[in-house]
Amino acid sequence: MTSDKTPEFDAVAAAKELDDMLAGASPSADADETNEYIGNLETEIEELKARLVKQDALVKQADQRAHQAHAEIEAAQRRIANASQKELEQRTRKLLESFLPVIDDLDRAIAAAKQHVESADVVAGLELVRRSMLTRLGQFGVTHAPALGEPFDPNRHEAVALVPVSDAAQDGRVIDVMREGYLIGEDTLRAAGVAVGKRS
Repeated sequence: MTSDKTPEFDAVAAAKELDDMLAGASPSADADETNEYIGNLETEIEELKARLVKQDALVKQADQRAHQAHAEIEAAQRRIANASQKELEQRTRKLLESFLPVIDDLDRAIAAAKQHVESADVVAGLELVRRSMLTRLGQFGVTHAPALGEPFDPNRHEAVALVPVSDAAQDGRVIDVMREGYLIGEDTLRAAGVAVGKRS
């Protein structure tokens, strides 16, 4: 009758068998395998280092391109903002300048009304409108630039006529104003049309 029992594990026999196997293994073969394994690891480490260096270089290049693109975008935004600001200033100047002929008309109407004594109320009304217009324009930096008696300045005055003068003090000075001049800030909005004295 055969026994169905599994033989019991013999720890002593297993240990002896393991010792026999280890004793029979070639030390030089183990050393070769270990050296080969270490060599493979070192090769893989060097390859990984090379990849890291390459990746770092690519990241630096990408950063440089990103910084350059950012700088170009900022420069473009500044150019667009400057161009928009200049265009707005030019349009504002043109708009403000378009009101100056109205003031010229008021000046002529005041001068004509002053010729008639009975028009004192009209003169007062026209002067009030003129002051109001100048006040409104002044809110945008527009100011009247008196020219009469001033030395001729090509940046502020437009010579419409030369008038012979005998007085040396009037030579090169504005002796008559045909069209008043106006400034916007420190810049000339409209040059005054003037007659300039010329000593003969």
